[in-house]
Amino acid sequence: MIGCGYCVKTIRRGRYLYFWHYENRGGRREQIEEYVGPAKDSQVREEVARRVAAYADRARSEMRTFVQRTKAEMAVAV
Repeated sequence: MIGCGYCVKTIRRGRYLYFWHYENRGGRREQIEEYVGPAKDSQVREEVARRVAAYADRARSEMRTFVQRTKAEMAVAV
């Protein structure tokens, strides 16, 4: 599974941002949520956007490698 995003949680009338993504853990893919900070903080919002962009860059690179490997494998008899 590839994916990431963010969510806003309301806790005691405060709104907080969390960055979520998938990781391999114990041979399984798990969705991980990481607390980033108060939603009203502009630096926290910038950090969430930075984490989403970084994850997307890594995912694109991993998918490019996967596609190249698949093409190479399919070019020879199975």
